[in-house]
Amino acid sequence: MIRLRGFLAVSVGFGSTLVWVGAAQTGGNPAQQREAGSVPTFQANANLVLLDVVVRDNGKPLEGLRPSEFQVLEDGKPQTVTVFEEHKATDVQESAKAPVLPPHVYSDAPQYRVTSAANVLLLDALNTAVNDQTYARTQVLRYLHTIPAGTQIAVFTLGSRLRMISGFTTNVGTIEEVLEQAPTQTNLTTNPQDEVAEKQIGEEMTAALLEMPQQDKGRQTFQEEQRMDITLGAFSELARYLSTVPGRKNLIWVSGGLSGALDPDLSRMKSGQAARFAPAVRTVNAELTQARVAVYPVDARAQMTLTDSNIANVTASTEMGMNQDMQAATGEAAQNDITVPQQWGESQQEMKRVAADTGGVAFTNTNAVGKAVEAAIADGENYYTLGYAPQEAKDDGAYHRITVRMTEGKYELAYRRGYFAVDPNKTGKETAMPSPMAEAMEPGVPPLSQVIFEARVLPASDPELHGLQPAPGLAGKPPEPLQPPVTRYFVDYSIDPHQLVLQDLPGGKQRAELEVIQAVYSPDGKRLNFTDAGLEATLPAAQTARDVQSELRVRQQIDVPAGPVWLQLGVRDAAGGRIGTVELGLNGRQ
Repeated sequence: MIRLRGFLAVSVGFGSTLVWVGAAQTGGNPAQQREAGSVPTFQANANLVLLDVVVRDNGKPLEGLRPSEFQVLEDGKPQTVTVFEEHKATDVQESAKAPVLPPHVYSDAPQYRVTSAANVLLLDALNTAVNDQTYARTQVLRYLHTIPAGTQIAVFTLGSRLRMISGFTTNVGTIEEVLEQAPTQTNLTTNPQDEVAEKQIGEEMTAALLEMPQQDKGRQTFQEEQRMDITLGAFSELARYLSTVPGRKNLIWVSGGLSGALDPDLSRMKSGQAARFAPAVRTVNAELTQARVAVYPVDARAQMTLTDSNIANVTASTEMGMNQDMQAATGEAAQNDITVPQQWGESQQEMKRVAADTGGVAFTNTNAVGKAVEAAIADGENYYTLGYAPQEAKDDGAYHRITVRMTEGKYELAYRRGYFAVDPNKTGKETAMPSPMAEAMEPGVPPLSQVIFEARVLPASDPELHGLQPAPGLAGKPPEPLQPPVTRYFVDYSIDPHQLVLQDLPGGKQRAELEVIQAVYSPDGKRLNFTDAGLEATLPAAQTARDVQSELRVRQQIDVPAGPVWLQLGVRDAAGGRIGTVELGLNGRQ
């Protein structure tokens, strides 16, 4: 057990059974285990801007360049480069392994093993017709059979929501097994609750279209906006997941046509959409910039031929064959084949714009999706990191354009072409997006490690609790009465304060504001119980400096029904917007 050093003044809200235990001396603070000298994470609203630049000479990466050979401009004004690092595919692997923990203790500490860059594969069923999904999946599986030994890759799918197939791993066998078993008609989803969610979304959208006056909004616009909402939410989750992994991230986005959700040029949006989506687009772009993500779109469609010109290849496919459902509901016939080449070309132009804006490369008109994935990984492994402090840094919400030039030679450069000067953690509700904390607490979503914590989870009867008595009454807010027998669980959190934003108070004091959430889910994704507790902890001035080496300890209780369940734990830094989550199985759930 950790020996307590003292107690802190707190205030508790939300009617929870939350109890503040104190600050504890730590022997192995997760924050102290980070690699010394690592490049800090890019933050668009901070003084330092980090920029990853790929330099190619006749299509091949150019190595051995010096800082003096680069010139950086922001909004046309020269900037002074103060950070310069060269990264190569042969770099020594940087890893974060799962900590060794006592029994019944869980941690959200990030786990990864990367060299110069982290590779992420996103198979997009949301924006891809069913027949193209089958083709793309076959190509990706073929590539996985030949992937070079030691290649680290994380795999996600996007259907009605984002799902993580695998975190960063070299074990392609597991990835192949999951992808081979994933049914195409459910858009590559892998969990039972996805099928339920997709069916519900389809029914709701079809009903909405039936009631929608023809003059208000057509089927195509309605579907497009739904896809943009889901796509923006998915990329926000991806950015948060990747924000704790060091270095550049190559996001290989296999899709049948992008929705325009990532285009920073809001003037290219259709009339009326910019006002609705502008705040969310700014926020998600800022999150991707902060996480140093370069997007490599790969067209999931084979090369276009005249025989390919049919509605199945170009109609916006949102979910589970909803194309057919929508057409049947509205009684509309297939579009004229004359419009197909134009739509195809427009979607590929969008892919190229997203790639250029984020520092990646678009792969279109290819019958070898697997080869495109391989080329994208190779392209993003060799790059230079440049850092500068903008001369006129301000959180004005504007898009600031970046230009990189070479003082000598003519080379091909790929880099993020700008950023929105907003803090993605403090955007409030104006984005009209779901709460990041609400999304993070759903079962099966990517785990987050922006706030590092450990949690001991024990039933009230466990001898290790030394007879600790449960609080009277119900622990939680179940949507329906819990079916007996019910077990009370104690969850003891140890939270690393290094990722928290501490607010300065008069007299040299500092205050941390936390939100601690627990949710119990059935195997099919139904929420059974829930707790949400707010906490303010004030550090006295005399303790502030030394207690930065301590951990904040919080205790919560929650009632869990019998049978296998998932328990989702989450901690949010209310002031900084950062989140940490852990998902674990109880009652035999693995």
